[in-house]
Amino acid sequence: MCGMCLPNCPTYQLYQSETESPRGRIALIQAINQQQIKADATALLHIDHCLSCLNCETICPSKVPYGKIIDDFRNQFNSSIKKSYLSRAILKQSTKPNGLETLFHIANKPVIKQILRLGPSSLKTTALQTTQNRAEIKAFYAGSYSAAENRRGEVTLFTGCIGKSSDHDTIKDAVVILNSLGFDVNIPPQQYCCGALHQHNGQQQQASQLLKENQLQLEKLKSDFILFFSPACGENLQQLENLAVLDVRSFILSELQQQHLSFKKPDQPVALHESCSHRNRLKLKTLNYDLINCVPDVHILDSNNPSLCCGASGIQSIDYPEQSQALLQAKLTSFDFTQTNILISDNIGCSLHMKSSISGYNPNIEIIHPVSFLARQLNIKNQPDTEVTHKCDT
Repeated sequence: MCGMCLPNCPTYQLYQSETESPRGRIALIQAINQQQIKADATALLHIDHCLSCLNCETICPSKVPYGKIIDDFRNQFNSSIKKSYLSRAILKQSTKPNGLETLFHIANKPVIKQILRLGPSSLKTTALQTTQNRAEIKAFYAGSYSAAENRRGEVTLFTGCIGKSSDHDTIKDAVVILNSLGFDVNIPPQQYCCGALHQHNGQQQQASQLLKENQLQLEKLKSDFILFFSPACGENLQQLENLAVLDVRSFILSELQQQHLSFKKPDQPVALHESCSHRNRLKLKTLNYDLINCVPDVHILDSNNPSLCCGASGIQSIDYPEQSQALLQAKLTSFDFTQTNILISDNIGCSLHMKSSISGYNPNIEIIHPVSFLARQLNIKNQPDTEVTHKCDT
């Protein structure tokens, strides 16, 4: 109850209200538990505004398990916490194998897209955008991809509920890098959500069931490693038993430190956004910097407020769009986009959220995953090396 977390809480910074701080939310939860106040709409709203970024946990001297407290409260009062129709549809559809692909396909029909644009602000979300047509996606995920030579093993890519539809370029780029490193790549056609959306939105039983489904599907594959793309998925997936589950960035960095791939110098600096799930849940610290620095002479532009949450937080941007947009504007303002057209983001949820407003800061800006940045700078075999290149030996 010391309050050290308050300056690091994005909603406290936004509202400047004790009830929108970790300490205030814990006080509300205690009062509701002890039946001193009712779990009415106002109290539930203050608590549910929490983004689960866990900035508070990282600074707490008493190591209060704040994330678990919020998750458990949302689970206990799930039926009382109001959710938009769209977020309820996403939670329901994502329990099915490849369930969100169907939802995205429907949402991208011209008539539906027009309705979403004209509808309430809670429906105007980039979470329903897909950058590729359905036929191309289906063709790509029809088989496995083998390394041409010097085979070192086999990996399986976990694309989860959103990757195939909204992060297709990153997955394709990862295949290129992994094949170049000598790894056969398997992408199971039927995949389940990792359960993180449900875990943090009051559906803990459903989250546990999804974890079991993933365990059953992935353990059939006999791959050396299961690689995930989103740090938000990582925390859940690393609970899987008897499976070697790694962040795709960590795996690629480890291999680049052992073998040589040739990268070209970039022609401009790159801005770097690190997600809260990367910083506070996976706690991978320097991973993004180490991986990006495998490219020679790269210049990384940092945010002047790196710990500030961008406001995406799963489906929070749908349920509380005004709050999410306010935080997003503050986050985007923290970058100097006059120096670059490239923003590197490690989490698909953040990337989709930022795409909704990035053009206001630089209409030419492109948001890509760290793996995609590496793939762009990769010198293809038999292509002349005209730039200084080196093995990644951070």
